[in-house]
Amino acid sequence: MKAIVYLLISFIMFLGAPMTMEASLYMESVDHHFGEVKSFTVAEGNPSFKDVKVMEVKGRYTVSGQARVSSGSFYYSVEDGHRVVLSETLLKVNKEAPNWTKFSIILPEMEARTGKLFLNLYERDKEDGKVIHSYIVALP
Repeated sequence: MKAIVYLLISFIMFLGAPMTMEASLYMESVDHHFGEVKSFTVAEGNPSFKDVKVMEVKGRYTVSGQARVSSGSFYYSVEDGHRVVLSETLLKVNKEAPNWTKFSIILPEMEARTGKLFLNLYERDKEDGKVIHSYIVALP
C-alpha cells in the first residue's frame, strides 16, 4: 500500500501537475527505493487566489476575491468540462505579489447549458507560458 501511495505522489510531482483548489502535496522525506513515505505536507490554499465568491443573478455571474499575482495580472476562462465556453481573458489588478489585491469579474451571458460550468483562474509562467496556480470554481 505504501508503494502505491509513493507511486501516486511521485507521478503527480513528475508531471508537475498543479494541485488545484485547496491542496498540494510536498514530500519532505522519501526513501528513493520504493520505501515508505516518511512525511508529507498538505499546503493550505492556493498561493495566488483566495476568498473567491460567485454570485449569479438572472444568468449573469459576478466573481470576486483576492489575488496575489506576480505580474500584476492573471487569466480566466470558463468551460463545461468538454469545451471552452469563454476563452482565455486577461485581467489586470492593482498590485503585484507579495500584496493581496481585490478583484471583481462580471462574466458575460453564456449560452444555455444543461451541465455545470467551471471558472478557471490562473497565472502563466513568465518563462515558458505554462499555466500555474490554477484555481477552479464551479459556477452555480
